[in-house]
Amino acid sequence: MGNTILLADADHQLVTMLKSLLSGRGYVPTHAESGREVLEQIGKESPSLVIVGEQLTDIDGIGLIIKIRKSYPDVKLAFISNEWREANLYQQLTKDFRVELIVHRPLKPSLFAAQIDSQLRHQQAIKQNSGSEQEEKTFLTLRSRFAEVLPTRLSLISDAIELATTNNTNKDLTAEARRLAHNLKGTASSCGFTLVGEAASHLERAIVQIQQDQYGDILEAWSEVMLLFEAVSHQAQIELENNIPTHAQLEKLADDSAMAKVLLVGSEFFSEGKEALQSGLPIKVIAASSAHDALDKATATTLDAVIIDMDSSPEESMNLARELRGMIGYESLPLAFIAKGAAPDDRIESTHAGASIFLDKPLNTSTLNKGIEYLLGVRGGGRHRVLVIDDDEDFSSIIAHALGKEGMLVKVLNDPTGVLQAMENFLPDLVLLDVMMPGISGFQVCKMLRETSRWQDVPILFLTAETELDARLAAFDAGGDDYLPKPVAPVELLTRVKVRLERARLLRDRADRDILSGLFLRRAFMEQLNALISESERYNLVFSLALLDVDHFKKVNDTYGHLAGDRVLAHLGQLLKRRFRVEDLRGRWGGEEFIVAFRHEAKETTIGALARVLEELRQTEFNGDHGEVFHVSFTAGMSSFPEDGRTIEDLVHVSDQRLYLGKECGRNRIIGNG
Repeated sequence: MGNTILLADADHQLVTMLKSLLSGRGYVPTHAESGREVLEQIGKESPSLVIVGEQLTDIDGIGLIIKIRKSYPDVKLAFISNEWREANLYQQLTKDFRVELIVHRPLKPSLFAAQIDSQLRHQQAIKQNSGSEQEEKTFLTLRSRFAEVLPTRLSLISDAIELATTNNTNKDLTAEARRLAHNLKGTASSCGFTLVGEAASHLERAIVQIQQDQYGDILEAWSEVMLLFEAVSHQAQIELENNIPTHAQLEKLADDSAMAKVLLVGSEFFSEGKEALQSGLPIKVIAASSAHDALDKATATTLDAVIIDMDSSPEESMNLARELRGMIGYESLPLAFIAKGAAPDDRIESTHAGASIFLDKPLNTSTLNKGIEYLLGVRGGGRHRVLVIDDDEDFSSIIAHALGKEGMLVKVLNDPTGVLQAMENFLPDLVLLDVMMPGISGFQVCKMLRETSRWQDVPILFLTAETELDARLAAFDAGGDDYLPKPVAPVELLTRVKVRLERARLLRDRADRDILSGLFLRRAFMEQLNALISESERYNLVFSLALLDVDHFKKVNDTYGHLAGDRVLAHLGQLLKRRFRVEDLRGRWGGEEFIVAFRHEAKETTIGALARVLEELRQTEFNGDHGEVFHVSFTAGMSSFPEDGRTIEDLVHVSDQRLYLGKECGRNRIIGNG
């Protein structure tokens, strides 16, 4: 079957996610939980691809791959590994058993889907079969939006030309007329008004010649500009008469993919809708009536934050939070709880479950919106964030629409003077920047960002109708990473943005992340901890620090094998990542030692939350390299800022002392005093 993909795994959560992901891209996913069923289905269905996981009911994933290759030498295979393995095993899988794609959990859905497309070479077919309608809808929406604002834009240009003609010695008025013509040139062409864009290009060129004093008679020059403007208006009138949808049709086509999506669970106070926060970020509120409903909606869409009313069932609410954070792609999902009042145990449980804030009832709209602002601000992964800086509101909305369709979260900034505040509030992964803007140019904005240490590595792409060589060179000289001329083809824009985002992520991960646990390396953790200390000093706040050591880890390696030891470290890393709050810091300190900083949370609360993680780890079954079953625990020492010290050295020293005190007392415990 041409588009069939067989999913071989007994992990229902993984299978549900993959089915949703693959179905949305035009594939037909089927599923089998045992090796026997997989072999039978391959014979019956002849799938285009078999994706093999590690959790089958009667055989492990690698064993199944070996069996598949013996019976079906030509079927395409992909393997999802739960952990990183030795290089020689990867070589054997790819060379001897011809596994064409190997990926590791946790998966990044958008990247995994792109890899599947690439392997099957179905991208063109998918676009034709399931994407053509969406492409047509997108184009129709963009064209319709621009058609509604085009008359207003023409009126603005007409007024600007008239003012500049009357005051022909005023260079600022001439520059404004040129800016408006320049913006129209790029936006019209990108929205399908190609001839309007070409006519606007001639208009801009004539105004530039006036700026460069290339005309002998200035009044004659402005008369020619007016004639060119009339040509633009005439062409616009022709194109506006061509089948432009009505406003009602446009509303039907409206898209919310670029909005931040916030799931609100279990309160009558919540209602669905769209609104803008004080920061200007548009959000879509999604209401869920129950835990089951919440999980369904979390699977069906990409969430950016969740707020749960826990009054009706506190235990169920805590479990829901843990389930959400355990879903693939939601390991760093920001969470909040709402309740009439919180007992100390609730605070401990909510910290363990990952709640960043606790909102007290009664709750008004202002408090709720502030809570949402906070959750979206702490961020810890999730959707890529793109900041679009362009004074052309229409073009900005076009770009936001196109990027939103690809699952990105987009914020538009039409006034570049607010760029530093927008960067602090939104924390973008990438900036799209226009060159020609009033007051401050894109080159100046780029240089300003590059001179700020925090933003030196953020990818910056210039998007502009300035196409001359000097403009392109100036973009790179200012610190830009790429340059796209308007009109921009959506496919090229999306491709370049995705490449830059993925490259930036890889560079960050290589520099900052431990490949086995997925947590911060010591250097990166120290940088974040330094910032936390400065923040706590400035605002007179507390935080607590925990140093963890896996008990008898050398014995684990010696008895069960080094790969088994790696599985323990990888599992503990993922457990620490999925528990606690998004804004808490997690790192691998070295060897079998881990470190966690609980932002602005007292030691009394965090000891209890960490104890829950210790209990979870104790109950986890691990398999040795030869199939043995074993369990592990950890010992931890905790310190508190500023009670136990005001420097990293002092806090780590105190935590380390208490860690060793815990070992002397028999291990498998957390020591917060002594």
